Amino acid sequence: MFHHPLWATLAVGAVLLGPVANSACAQTAADIDGVKAANAAFYAALSARDVKKMEAVWANKPYVVNMGPRIKTFAVGYDDAVAKWWPAAFEFFQELNVSMTTQAVVQTNGKVGWVHGNESATGLTKNGPVKFTTFVTNVFEKDGDRWLMVSHHAQPIPQ
Repeated sequence: MFHHPLWATLAVGAVLLGPVANSACAQTAADIDGVKAANAAFYAALSARDVKKMEAVWANKPYVVNMGPRIKTFAVGYDDAVAKWWPAAFEFFQELNVSMTTQAVVQTNGKVGWVHGNESATGLTKNGPVKFTTFVTNVFEKDGDRWLMVSHHAQPIPQ
């Protein structure tokens, strides 16, 4: 059922909308801090272009989804797509610095956490310097005491 990227996106949306509709879900300061730390680890791995650190950030699940600003299709599934996408993305850049540029909006229901904001990226490629800003949503799932990324969606902001 979840083999098509649209189904994976809808499933993530359903997980996110459930807590919004149910006011009994409580977020704790520890969970908010955990989501913030996982989000920071993602940007540290991204800016370092470090595949091993990126592996540590993502949940190794068949339903994870990556939609980076340069991607031409959904990368769905950790082993099938996401793990293979990052090395190629990192080869494109000789230098890369990506960070959240606005105060991120962080929410969690104790099982799933999400961060909305803007990213600012600067880098150097074989073709020269690049600079762009994106809208971003990062979704994390709690696995034991760790928050792991299950979805990253960065969309360029039209100029």
